[in-house]
Amino acid sequence: MLAFSAARPAPRPKGTRGHPGGTRKESILDIRCTVGPDAFDLPEWPALLAADPTRHVFVTPEWSRVWWEEFGGGRQLRVLSFLDPEPVGLAALVLDPGAGNGGTLSFLGGEDLTDYMGPITAGHEHLRSVAEALVTYAVGEIGGWSTLDARCMPVPFGFAEWLVEAADRLGLAFEVDEHEMTAVLGLPSTFDGYLEQLGKGRRHELRRKLRRFEEAAPGAVVTTATAGTLEADLASFVAMHRGSEGEKGKFMGPERAGFFARIAHTFQPQGMLSLDFLELGGERLATTLSFPYSGSLSLYNSAFSPALGAVSPGIVLVVRLIARSIEQGLSRFDFLRGTERYKFDLGAERLPLHAVQIHRPGTT
Repeated sequence: MLAFSAARPAPRPKGTRGHPGGTRKESILDIRCTVGPDAFDLPEWPALLAADPTRHVFVTPEWSRVWWEEFGGGRQLRVLSFLDPEPVGLAALVLDPGAGNGGTLSFLGGEDLTDYMGPITAGHEHLRSVAEALVTYAVGEIGGWSTLDARCMPVPFGFAEWLVEAADRLGLAFEVDEHEMTAVLGLPSTFDGYLEQLGKGRRHELRRKLRRFEEAAPGAVVTTATAGTLEADLASFVAMHRGSEGEKGKFMGPERAGFFARIAHTFQPQGMLSLDFLELGGERLATTLSFPYSGSLSLYNSAFSPALGAVSPGIVLVVRLIARSIEQGLSRFDFLRGTERYKFDLGAERLPLHAVQIHRPGTT
């Protein structure tokens, strides 16, 4: 492990770019760098997750370990723990010396499989100091990169703004952009309340679709994979996915199918995975793979059979999952990345994602 200290910056005047207001005293963050996969066993990782108000499944050590073991070949892993003096943040970074012009440093994950990226912190009040320390440490202590490429950071979390301010303060060239969208639905306490919040037009259209499905497939039920059925259910999920039209049908190649299987076997025993099917008389009409975590259900992937495609089995399954999530007391249904129309027809709101590129001095 390596140790490093970074001074927290003096506050900027209230209202200037990247600063939400308020004041901070000067203090020091210590940084401990753990190199390699031993970092997934750091005791502060789960402790910080429990304290992070914006935690999500993509920054858990379980997700990170599987992703790294599947896709980390040829790259280097550096996990930074930020101490004050106790841990207040953690960032899993991947160095790809062969990427781009001079190498790329990024948060662990890949855009095709990791919907959200970024650090974890013990609270919003630590975001600024963690960003400052991260950029300072990366420039001074990590070699082999010309671009710090930080993507898939939810705009409301605010970390992208602090990265930009840190880069600006250090005189580094940078770009920032809203490069993707996710869709998030806040859940009320009852399904009737959910229908009410859709508004008259959307509510009428949804009820029409549900009636059409019930007329075509009366008695269809939702089943969920268990430990005993998981292997066979995964095979069914992959087959349905590969049977989809267009690019979606090409997505589930052997490498990604293996990743999905490892994620499922890792998360299902912990109650952090829900593999669901809409079935009628033993025939599977639609499937979803979701992550119930921290008061939210994140809809990660889905597919449906063309057999009854005209009556929207995929949407019916999602609506039943929304109803189940409400019954379970969840507060959020996260459709994750993508701007497919059905998400917004079901009441979701757009959540933009920031991408920040910071360039090492002398490399632009």
